[in-house]
Amino acid sequence: KADELGVKLIVQDAGRDSNKQFNQVQDFITQKVDAIILCPTNSAGSKTMVQLANRAKIPVFTMDIASDGDTVAHIATDNYKGGELAAEYVATKMLPSGEGEVAVVTYSEVESCVNREQGFVDYLAKNYPRIKVVDIQNCSGDQAKAADVTQNMLLKHPNLQVIFGVGDPYAMGALSAIKAANKDVKIIGFDGNPEGINEIKKGQLWKADVAQDPRAIGENALEAVMQKLAGKEVPKLIPIAPKLIDINNL
Repeated sequence: KADELGVKLIVQDAGRDSNKQFNQVQDFITQKVDAIILCPTNSAGSKTMVQLANRAKIPVFTMDIASDGDTVAHIATDNYKGGELAAEYVATKMLPSGEGEVAVVTYSEVESCVNREQGFVDYLAKNYPRIKVVDIQNCSGDQAKAADVTQNMLLKHPNLQVIFGVGDPYAMGALSAIKAANKDVKIIGFDGNPEGINEIKKGQLWKADVAQDPRAIGENALEAVMQKLAGKEVPKLIPIAPKLIDINNL
């Protein structure tokens, strides 16, 4: 999209290090860029760098992960809707009797993942009250920790039937713990990453995935930047629809 629009992109990766990201934003401000698209390492605590850019009259947009700062627009998957899609699939395909026990491996520090969790929990509570969410554990974005919390879930809830991983890496961690415990607990993930798709193809424990469209997120983010720079109004939230993937539509 940048090539198409004639935009020069300066891309930096903070490697999930908030201090490094802060320094990168300072560098962008020093370079007097026209706009900044930020994927915060942490939703809370990114306000300061947004404020720095705003003071320098540089508009800030967030992509994928929201900020607690005052940005022009947020472009991301409709994560709450994605959580609802996952819950609907669990209820209609994985637990068609309309009852059972499910758990969530979440990432509480990132707003998008919390929204996925909330959409999932709310949908089941509203539409399938006999499907109980018996446990929600935070893995803090760490696959190994996801395996650890899943191991604890399996011990605490011997009748657990399904685990929803709010991101594919965390679903992978959960899967490794399920296999190590030799349990028949099914998985549904979120991202549409290659590792999740490969597991679905095997037709074993991992049954489905809510897929994001990162290409559309990137394209829409840059289009929003150009609209702002042209003096046009930009919606505060630009949601990108997710879709459900399973063995039938791969």
